[in-house]
Formats: sequence, structure tokens, C-alpha cells
Amino acid sequence: MSNEQADFTLHAWVDESIHLDAGFYLIAAAIADPTDCDQHRDTARGLVRRVGGRLHWHHELPKAKARIAEAFGQLDLAHTIVVASPIDPRRQERARRKCLERLLPELEHTGITQAWFETRTARLNRQDLKMVDAMRSSGTLTGALRVDFANPNVEPMLWIPDVIAGAVGAARRGDPSYKSSLRAPIDELDVYL
Repeated sequence: MSNEQADFTLHAWVDESIHLDAGFYLIAAAIADPTDCDQHRDTARGLVRRVGGRLHWHHELPKAKARIAEAFGQLDLAHTIVVASPIDPRRQERARRKCLERLLPELEHTGITQAWFETRTARLNRQDLKMVDAMRSSGTLTGALRVDFANPNVEPMLWIPDVIAGAVGAARRGDPSYKSSLRAPIDELDVYL
């Protein structure tokens, strides 16, 4: 193995999307070489309509969603998304756990060394870390994959999985146009709840 191969790392940025009315929960991961992400961040920032704002799929109009999906389709990224269904609206955290139980080993197996989750409340972040620790204790994860949290108001890389989850969610609801604009590999994994 050359030094270049030994130094190569992959990171994942992870976000969720909940579609209660359609009965599914998604967790998406955008995967990239962390040394190449400044261009991705610049592209994402360039798509924001308000100074100091951020992208959030749910708040964008259809024309903006098409433009965003097209722009993100030009980036050198891969994506893994886990879709859990049918979701019980009262058990969203269970759906999240089931998605993460499927996603994290997949990411680690792919060689990803760092996963950045969109931060939630301190209590919910602790719950996620507790689950990760349990997966390590059971041997489901080896420990090669680190999990941390980042603020989407500061880290534009978290906007990308939000868009991927939104585009895949739209496709599963009958509108594949955004997903087809992405043109990036999207590994979709289904989990039955």
C-alpha cells in the first residue's frame, strides 16, 4: 500500500428526514474525502438565498430544489441512505436507531473513519452516542468509525445529506426529478419497522 493510499480517508455527514404522512423515516450520509470538501462547502453556500442563511430542503421552493439538486449532482460525492418504514409517529427515535444500526456498519465497512451527525439536543446526542457505544460493545462496530456532532448553521456539508434525503423522499412519494438530477451514486437500504 502506498503512502497516498494509507493517507486517504473518507468522512460522512449524516442528516435525517421524516415523512410521517407517507410513513417513512430516512437517514442520509454524504460521503467525501474531507480534504476535498472546501469546494463542496462553497457550492452549498452559493445556493443560499439569504446572507448568513443555510439550505434546508423542507424550506425550499420546487424551482430552488431543482437548482440545488442539479448543483449537488456536480459534486464528487457518494451517498448512502437508509429508509425505515412503516413509521409509528410516536416512535420516531426507534426509527432513527434502526436506521443508524443499518447505516453505521455500512459506513465503517466502506472505510469511513468519521461520521458527523447534525447536532440535536444534548439529551438526543447522548442517546445517539450511547447507541454507538452499544454497537461497539456488541462488535457490530469495531471502533474504526468515530461519531461526532456538527452544527448545520456552521457546517454546510450537513446540508448535502439533507438534500439527498429530501430528493429520495420526493422520489419515494412519486417525484423522481430531484433524485435524477443528483446523478451521484446513491446506495438505498430499506429497513422494515
